[in-house]
Amino acid sequence: MSVQRDNMVKIGVMVAIAAFMASVGIAEAGPGRWGGEPCGQYEGGHYQEFGKKLGLTDTQKAQAKAIFQGNRDVVQPIITNLHAEQQKLQALIHADTLDEAAIRDETARIAGIQADLNVNRAKVDAQFRAILTPAQVATLKALPRKCHKRGEAAPE
Repeated sequence: MSVQRDNMVKIGVMVAIAAFMASVGIAEAGPGRWGGEPCGQYEGGHYQEFGKKLGLTDTQKAQAKAIFQGNRDVVQPIITNLHAEQQKLQALIHADTLDEAAIRDETARIAGIQADLNVNRAKVDAQFRAILTPAQVATLKALPRKCHKRGEAAPE
């Protein structure tokens, strides 16, 4: 029974760490950003760089800005909810008694919220790509692949 409890605690801690790292990535992304990863970021700190590399027109820049700013109002409540659920999970993990079912339920809630964020990210990505020319989309697809491992080309 002790070994089983230790394994469950380890799993819970690993899930908590993964959830925490995801939230840190989102939090570090700052207002208006929706990822936190250094590659594939179209706006925020990397927007100017991507705008230059893609050769965005002034109209495209305005459209992109509207897409990303409009997404802030959608994402912010989701992120706030994610942080609250992660705090609940932390409390469950560090509680005096182990409640495996509650930890699993909370972890499932967090996974659902992260899924919502990923779906939102895909929608925003599709909206952004819709304003690009086919050549710009090809350039965009090539950009993230160049920096998966600190400047190394990603495998095909």
